[in-house]
This record gives sequence, structure tokens and C-alpha cells, in this order.
Amino acid sequence: MKISSQRNFINIGFLFVFIFIARLFVGVLNDSLSVIEVISWGTLAYLSFASGYLYPQFKIKDERAQLIRQKGMFYSGFFIIIYLILIMLGNRYEYVSLNTVDALQLLISLTIITIFSSWIVFSRKY
Repeated sequence: MKISSQRNFINIGFLFVFIFIARLFVGVLNDSLSVIEVISWGTLAYLSFASGYLYPQFKIKDERAQLIRQKGMFYSGFFIIIYLILIMLGNRYEYVSLNTVDALQLLISLTIITIFSSWIVFSRKY
């Protein structure tokens, strides 16, 4: 499936926001809230809205879009290393208690948010 318009990204984003709010509401009511799962749904909503914002700029494969992608990935790499260190130290010194699956889900969510945020920042700068 190829999403070929900014409006489609926004519509999918609202769908993920609805799922995010529903999961949050049901989790709070049933007293079984999984924070990692809710963060994952929120990340998907953010990914959709950020993709909708970036779509007009990235649909043209020019040097500017390539520069934004390269710089965004470069700076995101540093933040991902910092996230890994913080998760490892948090587990080691028992600041947080995450099993492997939760740590990976959190790391993936943080990675997606960081990459798309850096692309948005660099798209405004360049």
C-alpha cells in the first residue's frame, strides 16, 4: 500500500490518536495500564503526523531532502547511543525495572520520535 498524499498521513495519525486514547482510557479503568504499550501507540501517531508534515518536502528527491535525511540520521545516532546507555544504567542500578521486550519497545519508540523530530527540525532549518 502506497500512501500518496499528506491528507492520508493525517487521517492515519488521527486513527492512531483514537487508539492511543482508547487504550489509555481502558487501561486506566481496568487498572492494567501498560505504559510501554501506550507509548508505542503514541509513537505511531507521532510518526503519522510527522510523515504528513514531511511528505511535501520528501516527495521531491532532491539534494535538500537528502541533506535533511543524512543530518537527521547522523544526529539521531548520538541520541540513540545516549538512550542505550541510560536504559542500561537504569536497569543496572535498578532505577527502572524493564524486561528485554519492554526495553526494546521503549528504545524503538524513542528512536522513531528522535529521527522524525530531527528531520522536522532540519527541514525548517534548510
